[in-house]
Amino acid sequence: MARRKRVKPTDPKVFFGLLVAVGIIWVIVQVLQQVSRISSGEIGLVILIGGAAALAFPVVRHLRRAASRRALYQKSQAIVAQHIGALVTRRAQLVTPDAYGKPQFEKWEKEIGHFIAQIVGPSLTPNEQTELHREGSTFVYKIDAIVAAAMLNQPVFQAFSDSMTPIQFEHFCANELRQVGWNAHVTKQSGDQGVDVVAEMDHLRVVIQCKLYYGQPVGNKAVQEAVAGRGHERATHSAVVTNNEYTLAAKQLASTNGIFLLHYSQLRNLHDLLYQRPV
Repeated sequence: MARRKRVKPTDPKVFFGLLVAVGIIWVIVQVLQQVSRISSGEIGLVILIGGAAALAFPVVRHLRRAASRRALYQKSQAIVAQHIGALVTRRAQLVTPDAYGKPQFEKWEKEIGHFIAQIVGPSLTPNEQTELHREGSTFVYKIDAIVAAAMLNQPVFQAFSDSMTPIQFEHFCANELRQVGWNAHVTKQSGDQGVDVVAEMDHLRVVIQCKLYYGQPVGNKAVQEAVAGRGHERATHSAVVTNNEYTLAAKQLASTNGIFLLHYSQLRNLHDLLYQRPV
């Protein structure tokens, strides 16, 4: 049996355009009907007014779209600034090199799409959302440019290198802590009992498991090592630090055992993080 073609609802813009066209036709008909009663000068005036109205419509539409576009970017910039810390961390986690050393942006672009849909979109008016749809990938690139520029202002991202070895990453993490007053050192490579870095400040003693991962998130094993290391070193706190993400299972296990899961860019804020969520 043949399927009936589904009738799509009329686009409001098309409907408005049809109304304008019908109105112009009506004016022309009225002019023609009255042409014998009015002078040629009056006819010219009517035509002039009709032409001005026809020209004014696209101008008004352009100005309205321009205003919506400006509002869109002003709102989005304010929202990005509000969440810049989280966005910078996510970019550092998700933009990783492939086997040939080329940075891969697919995951990060998907994350921006999620940010736009969940955080930016709900704050927009219908006209601003229409402009957002028109901007498409251009809007994604603009957000990426803002976040990338913010990363340039943070020394930690200049010090980190994708070419680091795991041991170099451990020393990098220890140095980041020393930059903000921690007494931090890398442990011996043998018999470390799941501890790569030990850091002390005031009455705090933190043991850290450093994981330099590419291509896959950090899983449960690193959390288990951090738990064992905390007990072995009699530390007050324990953390895992990586350049990557964490699996959901790792997050759940860490929450159960009071383990901090950090990105390396958070190390300079470790002292504040410990007091925000004491174990």
